[in-house]
Order: sequence, then C-alpha cells, then structure tokens
Amino acid sequence: MAATTINEKPQKISLKRLHYALMMDEQAETHGDVKTLTMPISLTLTPNFSEAHMDAGDRVVDQEAQLDSITIAGETADLPTEVLVDWYGHNMSAEGGIITNSNDTPNAIALGFESGSKLVWLYKVKLKPGEESNATRKKGETNYKVYPFSGEALPLIDGNIKHTVDTRDTGVTATEKTFFAAVAKPSKEPVIPTP
Repeated sequence: MAATTINEKPQKISLKRLHYALMMDEQAETHGDVKTLTMPISLTLTPNFSEAHMDAGDRVVDQEAQLDSITIAGETADLPTEVLVDWYGHNMSAEGGIITNSNDTPNAIALGFESGSKLVWLYKVKLKPGEESNATRKKGETNYKVYPFSGEALPLIDGNIKHTVDTRDTGVTATEKTFFAAVAKPSKEPVIPTP
C-alpha cells in the first residue's frame, strides 16, 4: 500500500475577531444572536485530559486519555459594557453602569474566533474577568490598557466541545460570514472508505 502525502501549509499567527452568543437554554443547548468583537489581542486554548494507564507484565499494556474540557485565556483591547454583562452575569445600573455583585455567575456562551484560515466555535464556555491594572501615566510614556479573561469550554450533552473548519481544505464551503452567522452544531457525514 502506497503512503499518502498530506498537504501541509504553514500559517502565520492571526486572530482577527471574536464572536459570541449567549446560551439561551442549557438543557436544549440553544444560542441567541451572534455578537462580534473586532479587537482581540490573544487567545490560548489548553486541552484538559483525564488519563489512565494499565500496567501488566512489567510494562504498560494500554493507555486511555479523554478530553474533559478546554481552558481558555485571552486578552482584548476593549470589553464594552454589553460584553461584560453578557459574559460575566453582571447587572446594569439605572445610571448605565455595571453592578458587580458577589452573587454574579458567568453566563454560558458560545465563543468563536478566526485564526488565519481556521474558523472555530467553542459551544459552551464560561468566562471570568482577569486582573484589572490601573496606573498613572508617566511623563514621556504612553501605555495601553488590556482586558484579560479566562475560563473553560465544557462539553455539550453529546460530548462536542469545539468545531474547527479550515477554509483551505478541499470541499469546504464555509466562509467567515456563513460560519459565524449563527451557532450551529456540525453535521456528521458517514466516511466512505477508499478502495
């Protein structure tokens, strides 16, 4: 049997936009309208696994790893009031401000992003705010404030956590506009083996 060569294409680092939609019903796993942030700075995804090894006969005879969740860490150049309320479960004041309360709990959201040719949805994410830094401006210096956040992407009832589409792949018809128009679960097509 001949070896198959995989078509590899290097990508530049890129993070164009963040998309999110509130999860309206966690049992039915439905989402609201998609909203877009245009100034993300960074986004790191770290998979978390449960692992087990079976030892027998003085050697490892089996190993299993199961993806439990994905840890998320990121920064944006701005987090508008509407986003703070949507992500972190804060309430608005009559004056148009944000009330941060000890009983606030983060809302479940779908979080999507564009990175080069890859389009990604994380279906059920809960985020929390990062450290807020404030400092006086020093003579001759200009600095920018960033808004860090972190959280975790959890599996849906069917176990799906993330859906990634690479627009460079053959047969892919999704575009940024269609993929992020709404939060939709991927459909599975049967894989037909090649003779």
